[in-house]
Amino acid sequence: MHEDGVVSQQGGARSYTAFADIQDLLLFAAGPDAAGPVDSLAYRSRTEGPWTLASHVDEFSKFLDAFRSHYVAQRLPVLEALTEQGARATFRYIVGGEFPNLETRELSLSAQGLHIGAAAWPYESLLRIDLNDWTDTISLQDDSGKAVFSCPVTRMLSSDLFVNLVYDQLGQTAEYA
Repeated sequence: MHEDGVVSQQGGARSYTAFADIQDLLLFAAGPDAAGPVDSLAYRSRTEGPWTLASHVDEFSKFLDAFRSHYVAQRLPVLEALTEQGARATFRYIVGGEFPNLETRELSLSAQGLHIGAAAWPYESLLRIDLNDWTDTISLQDDSGKAVFSCPVTRMLSSDLFVNLVYDQLGQTAEYA
């Protein structure tokens, strides 16, 4: 891992991916302890592209923390610039399937608010984002207290970016989801 990207080696081939180019980051538990703590991550630079898997890494928790930190530091400014230019930052959450064949749905964030399907919520109508430590769930509620989005952190691709981008818009700060 480098400050601006990550090198992976599969077989004899080495490839470099800049953190700023990673579209999707998946955190998950693999193997016989799949219901346990996160012990694997996968990333891809194209939404429909192949995943690069990182598991069985020495001192995985340190690797995971460093990867997430560099990823947010490098990719968040790209998404902030995108929304400032009037575009939407698209995120995906898992609704079915197993890695690597995941069924996902999209939601997006713009300078105006949260967009899910045809529905939209201006940031002014959203209460603060809730990160429940007991259930590891990301939840957003509207100003009437109704949940407009709720998802386990490990089912939200690039959850760190999503949370930080929402926090930025709501005037809060976050380091990790």
